[in-house]
Amino acid sequence: MSGSVLPENIFGSCDSHVHLFMPDIFSYSSDRRYTPAPATLIDLAAHNEMLGVTHNVLVQPSCYGTDNRALLHGLTVLGSERARGVVVIDVDHVADEELRALHLKGVRGIRLNLSVSGQGDIARIRAEMDRAAERIGPMGWHMQIFASPTQLALLLPIIRDSKVPVVLDHFAGGAALADQITELLHRPDIWVKLSAPSRVSNVPDHADLASVVKRFVSAAPDRLIWASDWPHTGGHGRRSGSIDDIEPFAAVDDRQDLHRLAWWIDNGDLFRRILTTNAYALYDF
Repeated sequence: MSGSVLPENIFGSCDSHVHLFMPDIFSYSSDRRYTPAPATLIDLAAHNEMLGVTHNVLVQPSCYGTDNRALLHGLTVLGSERARGVVVIDVDHVADEELRALHLKGVRGIRLNLSVSGQGDIARIRAEMDRAAERIGPMGWHMQIFASPTQLALLLPIIRDSKVPVVLDHFAGGAALADQITELLHRPDIWVKLSAPSRVSNVPDHADLASVVKRFVSAAPDRLIWASDWPHTGGHGRRSGSIDDIEPFAAVDDRQDLHRLAWWIDNGDLFRRILTTNAYALYDF
């Protein structure tokens, strides 16, 4: 990828999808499906320095369930000028006062991780999304969805009807759904997170995503954001053994992934917007 347009340091860039794992302080959920190694705020600082990142969006990982304390601790330490959060909540039981408190701490969205939960009941998912929209709509929050391409294809009509903005994780399923997602991006409240190419592509250098990115750029250049998915939890059928076994993180070269994305976009100004102002707009920095 010689000739990449990635500068050595893009000041103000936002990594819009990172996780914190601090089991010594905040215990994992008893019904978790995996046990990740620790990834602390010190580790995150090293990650940020390596990439030139100044802003982060902390996303609630599934192993913490609806216990968002680790995420909220991270928001407190990082501060409102540098961090926002996307939480997991029980929309049927969370109080309005708690939602307002989360907003003040920097939360700007909720996460539906259907890839991990494996939900296939589309009627149930529609009802869940409708209830969630009613609760978070007044806060101006968005709904972030991580689903397999098969699930996402079934969800497209529901996403089109969403009453709140929707953020689709990890290239929105990649090449498998490029036609449908490109069409969906013509709606004003749909965003795509250009993150974790290894989760949606097994092609060498993830070359199949190059044309996907170009199509997304043509459809909605102001509603694309970038994220690393640090620290790269495993999964996707590779988990086995006891739930208490510590799962190592996947070995991912985040800087190479970022260089590759810059090469695909091939527009320095747009690349900077995706890493900065687009994210600022979505997460209310």
